[in-house]
Amino acid sequence: MKRLIFFRVTTLIVLMAIALGAVYSYYTIQRHREMTINMWKSRSRILAEAVGHNILWDDRVAVRRMLMSELHGTDILLYSFVIKEGTPYVFTFGQGVPPALLQQKPPGAEQPLWEFQDQNGMVIYDIATTVDNAGTTLRIGLMRSAIDDKMYPLILSISMITLAILGAGIYLARIVALRTTREVDILVDAIRTYGELNDSTMPLEKTSSEVSELIASFKHLTAMRKEAETELGILNSQLEQRVNERTAKLRAMNKELDAFSYSVSHDLRAPLRAVEGFSYVLLDDYSDRLDESGKSYLHRIQGGCVKMGRLIDALLKLSRITRSELSPVPVRIGQTAAEIAGELRRSDPERNVEFRIDTELTARADPAMIRSVIENLMRNAWKFTRHTDKAIIEFDAVDRDENQVYFVRDNGAGFNMEYKNKLFGAFQRLHRNDEFEGTGIGLATVQRIILLHGGRVWAEGEEGKGAAFYFTLGEAES
Repeated sequence: MKRLIFFRVTTLIVLMAIALGAVYSYYTIQRHREMTINMWKSRSRILAEAVGHNILWDDRVAVRRMLMSELHGTDILLYSFVIKEGTPYVFTFGQGVPPALLQQKPPGAEQPLWEFQDQNGMVIYDIATTVDNAGTTLRIGLMRSAIDDKMYPLILSISMITLAILGAGIYLARIVALRTTREVDILVDAIRTYGELNDSTMPLEKTSSEVSELIASFKHLTAMRKEAETELGILNSQLEQRVNERTAKLRAMNKELDAFSYSVSHDLRAPLRAVEGFSYVLLDDYSDRLDESGKSYLHRIQGGCVKMGRLIDALLKLSRITRSELSPVPVRIGQTAAEIAGELRRSDPERNVEFRIDTELTARADPAMIRSVIENLMRNAWKFTRHTDKAIIEFDAVDRDENQVYFVRDNGAGFNMEYKNKLFGAFQRLHRNDEFEGTGIGLATVQRIILLHGGRVWAEGEEGKGAAFYFTLGEAES
């Protein structure tokens, strides 16, 4: 009977210990893998923001340097590359991006990661992060084997804990078997000598309770588990510290890029002013020696200088927006739109344009930034309705999916929806300069401001029938 009880209790304890160890090991490994992937998702978004500045300046060398820095900084990252307009822009592969990766469709916002095996059987986690609305995507691949290799010390500690539990369980099973059978023997002897039970002078053997031993064993197990959780917490804190350090480096790089763009923009003005000044001198002092073609060339040079100056101003404005701090307050944006409409009327009083503005509209946003958004959109509508006989410009809002969606709509030239992804890119224009003037920076500025507010912006239009630009204000609005 002792052997049977010992075998059953030991078997039960062994199965429970193995099951608990397997479940805990699986949960710990999965948790570690998820935390590592989430960390790289965050690093991918930060890296994409930094890469976006260099893509704007078409600086492939800087993009590749940033990608190679990430690749050399860890043994988990297998590759990284940027896809722009469906083709590789910059990559860290030695001989080009494998065609199998290019055939993969970038996942949506709900699923920025997928898992696949290469020809050698290596499991890879591929993370895709959108850099801009023009289809530019940053892709990074993580080796699952490298992630799992970091789990060996933790798996070893879990195995040792499981073995310790098994040893304690076997010892406990033996004690239970001994004490249970001993108490059964005492009970059998008492039944056999039933008459002696009525004798109060019979010295019954006093048995100890097994409950106290079980409590002690569970306390021991709890202490070991807390120790393992403490080790896991230390690993997590170290991981977070590395992420914070890398984030600080990326922010410093962003500041350097902003300072560089600001310096370049200012340095461009000096030679530009010289070209424009000398062209005026030529027209004033040597006009009698120049024929009409020469004068025309000088006028075109002056016009190019003016356009270049406007581009520099627009770039400076865009750069300031990326460095600005958001200060959202309640703003009467309907009244702001009405003021801008008045300014447009005064700039060209001969035009007959009907404005339909809900002056009661309000929003929570940064006052200066939201005015820039509305002004850019309404000036675009004013510009593209120039050749429309009965021009109409609207500013209103609608409720969609429990969100307030603001829009500026016109019945002007419109645009082809096939090129809608190019609307919000810097220097992207869908019309020729001789049709409609512009720098190609206004809508890029609008997008940056809306993104700073945590919202989104999109456009709908049709050639010859007008366009509508919609935007939300995200967290700032709520």
